[in-house]
Amino acid sequence: MIRYVWITAMLAILCIVLYIPSAVPAERFLEVLRAEHAMNEHVWGKATAQRVLSRMLDMQQAGKQLSDPPAPAVQVAQNGAVDAAMAHQVSQMSARLFGNPYFRSIDSLFVLVTYRLSALVELLPLLSIFCLVAAVDGLVVRLVRAREFVPHSAEMFGGSVAGAIALGSAVVVACFLPLQMHPMFVTLCLLVMLFVLSRALANYHVIR
Repeated sequence: MIRYVWITAMLAILCIVLYIPSAVPAERFLEVLRAEHAMNEHVWGKATAQRVLSRMLDMQQAGKQLSDPPAPAVQVAQNGAVDAAMAHQVSQMSARLFGNPYFRSIDSLFVLVTYRLSALVELLPLLSIFCLVAAVDGLVVRLVRAREFVPHSAEMFGGSVAGAIALGSAVVVACFLPLQMHPMFVTLCLLVMLFVLSRALANYHVIR
């Protein structure tokens, strides 16, 4: 079951990345980004929202946009009219290929995803603390059950792992959707995922 949940999540992400840019214009992704930035200012404060935006711009400058045509690969000879004409045709073809609306939508989609990942970085201290608490809780429950000779539930372990994968995949898929998300949505999903993983740790059993 865990394998099927994982494969379904990966296929969903692949389909979203390939299909959504062909159905949604680039302007829609930018509108969602502006709306989420305004909401982050309202929920987290203007200083936090500005840090998120600055981090996103730094990540964008470090990368390369897909809509930018590649550097010309044809070396033009000094007096070669045929080579010059071929280089001109290749340049025009590259500009038409990489400057079409599909590639511009992919660029805008990854700008939105980068902004959401930059916002997720702000949650890392909270998630780290909760992850430590959840791990300690799961280990303590497991040790108490072992001392009380209470059998661990393999069904609970499998269901918890599958649920954690489903929640994590839902967060990843939601990052690619051109829909406005409340900042607390990702936070709550990840906290619930860590809690479910603590239940999986509490019911982990070794088959001898």
